[in-house]
Amino acid sequence: MAININKLIILLLILMGMVCYGQVRQDSVRDESSKFYNIAVNKVSDDGKWMVATKVYRNNYDTAVVLTTERSGMKSLVGTLTKKYQYSFVKGGQLLALGQGKAVLWNLQTGMQKELKTGREGSEPVSVMQSGVMQKGDKYFLQTSDSILHIYDAKSALLEKIERVQYFRVSGSGSVLYIVKKSGRETQLVRYSGNKVESVYAAPGMIRSMEETPSGSFLILKEETTDEGGSNSSFQKVVLLDTKRGELVFPDIGKVRKEEYLRFTEIQNGSAIMITGMIHIPAEKGTVDIWYGNDGNLEAKQEGSFVNRYWIWKKDGSELMRVPSDRFSTVISLNNPDYFLMFNREELQNYSTLFPLIHGFLYDRKKGRYEDLGILQAEVSVSNYGNYFTFKNKEGLWVLVDPETLRRTVLEKKDLTKAYFSPDGRTIYFESSSDLWKYEIKKGQVTALNIDHDNEVKVVTKDETDLYPDSGYNFRRSILNVDVPVLLAVTRKGTIEKTFLKWEKGRLETLMASSASNITWYKTDESLKKGVYAEESLHFPPRIVCKEIGKEKGNIVFQSNVHDKTSASIRRDVISFNNREGTALKGLLYYPIGYTEGKKYPMVVHIYEVQSRNPNQYLSPLNNFPVGFSIRKLLQEGYFVYLPDIANGPSGVGKSALDCVESSLDALNTHAGVDLVNVGLIGHSFGGYRTDFIAGHSNRFKTYISGAGASDLTRMYFSYNETSSTPFYWQFEEGQYNMHASFAENKRLYLDNNPIDNVHKVNAPMLLWTGMEDKRIVWDQTMEFYIGLKRNKKDVVALFYPGEAHVFTIGSKADKDLALRIQDWWDYFLKGKRNISWINKQMNRDAF
Repeated sequence: MAININKLIILLLILMGMVCYGQVRQDSVRDESSKFYNIAVNKVSDDGKWMVATKVYRNNYDTAVVLTTERSGMKSLVGTLTKKYQYSFVKGGQLLALGQGKAVLWNLQTGMQKELKTGREGSEPVSVMQSGVMQKGDKYFLQTSDSILHIYDAKSALLEKIERVQYFRVSGSGSVLYIVKKSGRETQLVRYSGNKVESVYAAPGMIRSMEETPSGSFLILKEETTDEGGSNSSFQKVVLLDTKRGELVFPDIGKVRKEEYLRFTEIQNGSAIMITGMIHIPAEKGTVDIWYGNDGNLEAKQEGSFVNRYWIWKKDGSELMRVPSDRFSTVISLNNPDYFLMFNREELQNYSTLFPLIHGFLYDRKKGRYEDLGILQAEVSVSNYGNYFTFKNKEGLWVLVDPETLRRTVLEKKDLTKAYFSPDGRTIYFESSSDLWKYEIKKGQVTALNIDHDNEVKVVTKDETDLYPDSGYNFRRSILNVDVPVLLAVTRKGTIEKTFLKWEKGRLETLMASSASNITWYKTDESLKKGVYAEESLHFPPRIVCKEIGKEKGNIVFQSNVHDKTSASIRRDVISFNNREGTALKGLLYYPIGYTEGKKYPMVVHIYEVQSRNPNQYLSPLNNFPVGFSIRKLLQEGYFVYLPDIANGPSGVGKSALDCVESSLDALNTHAGVDLVNVGLIGHSFGGYRTDFIAGHSNRFKTYISGAGASDLTRMYFSYNETSSTPFYWQFEEGQYNMHASFAENKRLYLDNNPIDNVHKVNAPMLLWTGMEDKRIVWDQTMEFYIGLKRNKKDVVALFYPGEAHVFTIGSKADKDLALRIQDWWDYFLKGKRNISWINKQMNRDAF
């Protein structure tokens, strides 16, 4: 084949130009975003006077600011720390900071800093590996790389030095330090309390771990022992330390191999402990992998399976009993040593929902009896003493159960979301989308508490213990004590605007309201009279605020990104519109920075679902989710940015999106500044699917950008989702796609909303992109749409990024490359910049 030398030279020049051009653009983008950071509250002192906050830049978080909450603005800044990642407050207004093997003690009142050195004089300095405080900062400690734990008082006088330390933990009360250390051939558990060190337990083997129960009643040790028969096999031994009595208990659960994971669940604040042993069975890799149609545990194909066994240890009499697991694979504590919830997780798993219903049974250990509870949702709350529990039935109504009498009471009130028992177990409090509700068990009445009749009320300060961790199920011991001040959050419907209320003995006081800003709550004092939170809005960057009840305004302790003078001038309109079904919707329209009346500007439309709930987000250059979509960057480049809401209707998710988006554009027909001839549409993931669909049905857009979207619903419905280790059809029937029917039940609905079926009707250039390690929306869904467009001779460029998943790695080469190409695409098609070589290779027919 003859080689066209001229074309080859031109192509090489184009490629060289792309490399140089891309490098210049990358430097420009990096310089812009490198100035900006988010702010995260790291630590607040117990008295609320001092604070450490970390500056989170795109590529590092090694700078922290130290602040006093008693002053505002620049006067609050005490100083900065770099490359310190562990912070503790010591009595006397001191900050202990640790990082890179060095510890610094900083007197925040005098400004004096000193590096803490623990080695002998004249010897090489020893690295500090861990630090912390106890007794509310009256003492602090340092563990050094030579395995020595040094304990000091608040005046830095050395109180104790403990050698050969392996690890340690501070008790929940903060008054005791538990230490595991070597002593000859033994491993010892040592307790330091009240300036006294005492040995609690000596083990011939290794003490592999220790954990404290939530109430602090017990310290649980897992010790490694060897078989006395000389086989050198290793086993686990459980040791319980009663922290109040100082007594040791050795529950004999038999030989437990070290490969078996032991989990402990405290019952009734230490009156009993449930022990769960979990043996992992890896997925089989053989000649053939057999998949059965009635298999309710497809997750095991990737993750393997678990075989569980259960014991209950009762403090009264130090009794240990096996809990049967022959009938049911899953056993859950109901915070009562005599009653358990049992079910087979895979029994009702048909993968039409993410969390299946369960067929639950109440097991009475004393009577050996199983009571059929029927079908229930995975939502259970138990009382403080295990005398009651409540679950949601399949209709979504709460059912109260007395396990001793087996009496069941259905609460007919709907829309009760989360349940909390009072400490005495006589009352249940319920969150809901309208008000907070109370159910008095003896009276059998549900009444509103008149917090807020119109909006969602949630409890912020509560006492909860997860009874089935890492499962995704909501099985909790949930307690709400209304005899002490309670912090409530009220969210205005349809928004993320919150009001935080102090609720004490029926009296409400507003601690803070966020009508025009976004709030990230951090901490309150015990009386709930004041709080610390981070706040941001469209017109100002994130800042830290300290607010007291009764004061109209909070004290701005720290303002980030003070160099940002642009945000204050950003203009945004809230556009109201109705779709064809008459549903009232909104869209957020952001104006180009430097907008001039009488001039028309191109517009980028971004779609997903409802986007108007957060109209006050700070438009930081760091915000580029989805990848390559930065509202602020587009505004700076002279684009309108429009975020219309989408409401699903009976016609399906694709057609509903088309209807809502085109109706939202109709609402801009009379807008003087928007150039409706030059409008582009972009979406990622679910928004990418909707972009693909709209591209095959609309003539309102000049170009499209679709990232990691589903292009073929039929194929995707019948596919396996490796991210969730489940078939994908649950997401279509009851998940995000909201079809509310299987493919077989409403085939027409799926076909009518399938982008690939109308790929031949796309009439504007498309940029497609995906990560080739995407396990959520597999990359060949993008390839399929590309092939469809190519076959029908449409203008398309597809970008496939090796090594990237559904969301790209921040700061990666792919992340930067895609951001540049997306901006190029908008500039080319919406602004007419034609000197972009990589796009010209598609648009100029003779480029190859």
